[in-house]
Amino acid sequence: MVPDSAGGAEHSVSVWDAGSAQFAARLRKVAKERRKWAAKAGVLAYRLYDADLPEYALAIDWYADADTGEGAVHVAEYEAPAHIDQAKAAHRLEDALALIPPALGVDEGRVFAKTRRREKGGGQYALNREERRSNFVFETIEPAFDGEPLRLEVDLNGYLDTGLFLDHRTTRQLVGAEVARRANAGGNTRFLNLFAYTGSASVHAAAAGAVSTCTVDLSATYLAWAARNMAANGFAGVTLEKEDDREVAVVSHLFERDDTLTWLARAQFLGRRFDVVFVDPPTFSNSKAMGERTWDVQRDHVALLAAVQAVMAPGAICFFSNNLRSFRPDEAALAARGIVLSDITASTVAPDFARNPKMHRCYTFEKE
Repeated sequence: MVPDSAGGAEHSVSVWDAGSAQFAARLRKVAKERRKWAAKAGVLAYRLYDADLPEYALAIDWYADADTGEGAVHVAEYEAPAHIDQAKAAHRLEDALALIPPALGVDEGRVFAKTRRREKGGGQYALNREERRSNFVFETIEPAFDGEPLRLEVDLNGYLDTGLFLDHRTTRQLVGAEVARRANAGGNTRFLNLFAYTGSASVHAAAAGAVSTCTVDLSATYLAWAARNMAANGFAGVTLEKEDDREVAVVSHLFERDDTLTWLARAQFLGRRFDVVFVDPPTFSNSKAMGERTWDVQRDHVALLAAVQAVMAPGAICFFSNNLRSFRPDEAALAARGIVLSDITASTVAPDFARNPKMHRCYTFEKE
C-alpha cells in the first residue's frame, strides 16, 4: 500500500519485491522536501531521486510544463553491476515504475522511462526510439540581470537525454552572470558555446546581454533544437541597423555545425575572438561524422583547451566542464601552454544534486 500524495485513500500496488516499499517511502520523503525547495527557488525541472537506495539505482527527475504547470517524471537507469542478477534488476525497475505514479501523485502516462541497450562493439548506449513528446520548461536566471525565466525545450520520450542537463543549472546561471557583469561594464561581450548540445547556455548568455553568440555542435538535430530554444526566448538570427546608409549587424546569434577541434582551427585562422566561452565536451565519442578519429576528454583536454585559448580575446574567460568522475586535469601540460585552471565544481552543484557532487567537474581559466 502506498499513501496518497494528496491525502486521499492509500493505493494498492502489486510488486515483485516487498522491499520496494522502502523505495516508495524514500521517494515520497525526498519529493516532499525537494518540492518545497523548488517552489521557493522557482525551479520547474529538478532531480528528485538519485540512486538513494543502491538496490534501486535510478535517476528520477521532475519536469513541470511551463505553460500548463502539469508535471511529468523522467526515469533513467544506471547500469547495474555485472554481479547483479538481470532478472532481479528488471523486477526492481518494474516495481519502481509501478510505485512512482502513486508516490508522486502523477498519472502513469506522465512517467517516461528510458530503455537502454548496449551498442555492438562498444560500451555506449542507445535508445529504443519512441514518439517524441516535447514541451517547454522554465529555467530561472540569476538576479545579476533582469528578465523573465527562460523557456527551454525538453523531450521526455524521444531521446536518451531530455535536452537539458539539470546538473548544470547553476553552471548556466554562472555563465549568464559573467556575461551580464561584462555587458553591464560596457563591454560588447561575444559568447562561444562548444559541444553546445541544445544551446541552453547560449540562451542564458543572450538573455544576459551578449552582443553575439556562436553555438557549435556536430549534430544537426541538436543545432536545430538550440535554434528553437533561442527563438523561443526572442533571440534569433541577426539584428541589423542602418549606419551611414549601410546595414551593420548589431546582435547576431549563429549556429555552426562542425567538429569542435576542426571548427576551432578554422576560427583561429580567421581571427575570430570571444570574451566568454563555455565548453562541455562528452567523456567519449566515436561519432561517424568524426571519421577515424575518436574523442576522449582525459586524453584530449589539453589540446582542446589550448585551441580554445587561441580564440579567446585578451581578458576572456572560459568555463570548462565534463562528467568524467575520474577526470584529472594535466596541470603541467596546461601550464606549459599558459593555462591555469581554477576548480569551481563546488559552486556549481545545485541543492538537488548535493547527494552526488561528482556528477560533473567544472573549471575556469582566463586569458591575459
